[in-house]
Amino acid sequence: MLDPNQQNGFTRREFMKRAAAAGLAVSGAGAFLAACGGGAQTTVGGNSPAASGASGANQFGSGGIAGAPYPLARPDAPVTWTIPSDNQPIDSNMPPEKGATLKIYNWPYYLAPSLMKSFEQKYDCKVDLTTFPDLEPGVAKISSGQTDFDLMFGLQIYDVGKLIASKLVQPINQDYIPNFKANVWDSMQSPFYDVGSRFTIPYSVWNTGIMWRNDMFKTDIQGLPNPWDIFWNGAPKNKTHMLGNPRDPMAMAMYWRGQTDPNSSDPTVIDQAKNDILDVVMATNAKFDHNDYNDIPKGGAWLHQSWSGNVGSAFYFLPKGDTAPYVSYYWPGDSGVPASVDNDTVVVLNTAKSPVLAHLFIDWVLDAENALTNYTTYTGYQMPQKNVTPESLVGSGVVPDHLATTVVTEEQFTKGLRVCELAPDVDTLYQNAYQQVQAGV
Repeated sequence: MLDPNQQNGFTRREFMKRAAAAGLAVSGAGAFLAACGGGAQTTVGGNSPAASGASGANQFGSGGIAGAPYPLARPDAPVTWTIPSDNQPIDSNMPPEKGATLKIYNWPYYLAPSLMKSFEQKYDCKVDLTTFPDLEPGVAKISSGQTDFDLMFGLQIYDVGKLIASKLVQPINQDYIPNFKANVWDSMQSPFYDVGSRFTIPYSVWNTGIMWRNDMFKTDIQGLPNPWDIFWNGAPKNKTHMLGNPRDPMAMAMYWRGQTDPNSSDPTVIDQAKNDILDVVMATNAKFDHNDYNDIPKGGAWLHQSWSGNVGSAFYFLPKGDTAPYVSYYWPGDSGVPASVDNDTVVVLNTAKSPVLAHLFIDWVLDAENALTNYTTYTGYQMPQKNVTPESLVGSGVVPDHLATTVVTEEQFTKGLRVCELAPDVDTLYQNAYQQVQAGV
């Protein structure tokens, strides 16, 4: 079985970040990005000219910070998206489309086939799944006008604003999705990137921490005052890896120094993070990749910056019944130091021919039992469900006790920091810094 987080050598999250960094070649969105090349990224507030444009108003939404023609969402500057007159949600109380084919667009191995099959049986319809290997061509395909997908899963929050402003997604009518209010964490009912969940529903959640081989590498990482310090003091040479994208390693370096804004636009802060990561590279010959789920179990790496969901994915590479007692994972946020959390979303596309079924399918996936099946038998990434706790998963034997640290709790998520979409000029600083790190200069 292929790993659910790997396709053509890259993970879906790497593709998302690359797409966000490059900008999306979609109808309308290209003009938005071209117009914001020199935008500042320091002003908070939705009604000021700096945040909302020269006129002091923004047609796309309120809140956020400046830097793009649409608001850039931040936890301390949430965005409420405008529902335009020509892009309204569907009416309530409509029957599901009869004899229809619900067309879903998704990353490979990111939705359990059993859920699609049971939905077909319940609603006497067909579910057709099409996958995309990379978010950028995926969205380009959507914007081409040559498709009629109903749903898109796995849309990262970096790209929510672009797609809403481009009218590639339609507003959600939550009347069809009672499981959203009933089962999803309260803190995710109205997220900062989409206040009121007008256009998005959260799908998977994860945190960014440290994965290591406890049999080969004996340091008590969890017991360190600042667990991130292990990368700068005592990391194993030729066995140390970091995530292979510009944002996560840079954020880790900032967190190591106690900084709490992984989206900083300060060139001095960005340059310092670059130099700190270079120190790790020079001392350990560190590599950058997203193969932790494979490298750690097989011993290719002993220490790896990691996403919690990738630890779950590691079990696809182990013999049946192997609980990997030599694998450990820890989220440094539990030690009170800065650390990241993240999530992606599901959206109803504006090309939907079966919008009622699309809404009902979101509700189907958010059913407590279905969500648990999706997480524990297929994707390896959990959904923000109220019934999913470390205690429940360990007690039921789904997760080994020593890896209960991979289960993201709502408390962790609410105190974690978010790596968000950057203004294009700021993103260039991060891209250049990462290129320099890779070049060793």
